[in-house]
Amino acid sequence: MAFDLQEQEQIAELKAWWQDWGKYLAAVVVAGLVGYAGYAGWNAYQSSEAEAAAEIYAKAELMADDLPKLRAEVEKLQSQYGGTGYAARATLLAAKVAASSGDFKSAQTQLQWVLGHGNEAGLRDAARLRLAAVNLDMKQYDAALAALQGREEEASTALFAEARGDVLVEKGDAAGARDAYKQAIAKLEKSAPSYQYLEVKLAALGNG
Repeated sequence: MAFDLQEQEQIAELKAWWQDWGKYLAAVVVAGLVGYAGYAGWNAYQSSEAEAAAEIYAKAELMADDLPKLRAEVEKLQSQYGGTGYAARATLLAAKVAASSGDFKSAQTQLQWVLGHGNEAGLRDAARLRLAAVNLDMKQYDAALAALQGREEEASTALFAEARGDVLVEKGDAAGARDAYKQAIAKLEKSAPSYQYLEVKLAALGNG
């Protein structure tokens, strides 16, 4: 098939452009394909990780009445899938079971793990509240108050204020407790389940 002079010039220009830029274009295309493959592979890996962690978490929930076995599953989650939300949730469960059985030291350790490794602000706030409760049970009042520092979610403000009030009551600081309960009440709707309970707590402290 014969080309006219203009077509021949266009073909020559295209060949020259490809010689200059074709290898770079090919590199960009290859890089894009490699990047997409890596992205897809990473998503698949994360999905697989989450599924495996979910299975272990489900098993851990069934072992809530057997602390040694529960700890074994939690340790597996922490070591193999520590970056997943399931690891933090299972650790919170282990801390709750440990505290219920009177093993406060273990509960403290587990809750500190959530604070250091949990990837969700809500879970870290839950760990702070539970750590404060454990410290309160151990009559470590200053440690309990320290645990309530660093709240991350606005939605948990009332819970933190109430917990601070509870600690201050036990510490003998009635004035501080009153202020804390008032702060908690101010953050709640009157229809909130804990609103009236907080009013009772506040009334029990008197007017000071």
